[in-house]
Amino acid sequence: MIRPAQIQDISQILQVIHNSIRSCIQDHQRHEPSIQQLLESKTQHSLLMSMHYNDSWVYTIQERVVGFIMISDQGEIIMNYVASEAQKQGIGAALMQNIIELIKPKKLAGITIHSTHTAKDFYLKQGFKVTAQSTSTISMHKTLKHEKQPYPDPTFSVLS
Repeated sequence: MIRPAQIQDISQILQVIHNSIRSCIQDHQRHEPSIQQLLESKTQHSLLMSMHYNDSWVYTIQERVVGFIMISDQGEIIMNYVASEAQKQGIGAALMQNIIELIKPKKLAGITIHSTHTAKDFYLKQGFKVTAQSTSTISMHKTLKHEKQPYPDPTFSVLS
């Protein structure tokens, strides 16, 4: 089930984030100092502040958080994590589809992410295109399509 993230979810969200970071072997080759630096930047306080200023949702299974996504009002995905044991089950895709549907009323041209190399294939499958990359991150963008409102039929008249 996908629902808005709540303050009481923070400890479970942090578990998902830490678990997911540790599973991204391609990005850090099990280099413990790099992993620790990433994990130390993900604290309850920093997550609480980020949740206060951005939109975030969790994916739960039997009331346990297994996925988390956060997006800014400008359409930048700030965080997107799925617990390693729950990956490749459609949870990340469901969270992504959820945010796309929820931001449609904002009529943003697209959404962006600064991703790890491990997640690159996931984002490509979701329709993102690579806009830039370095040895540590990949910038990607997905153009959002908006349904055009039909113009009224000029031959139709309400007058009889």
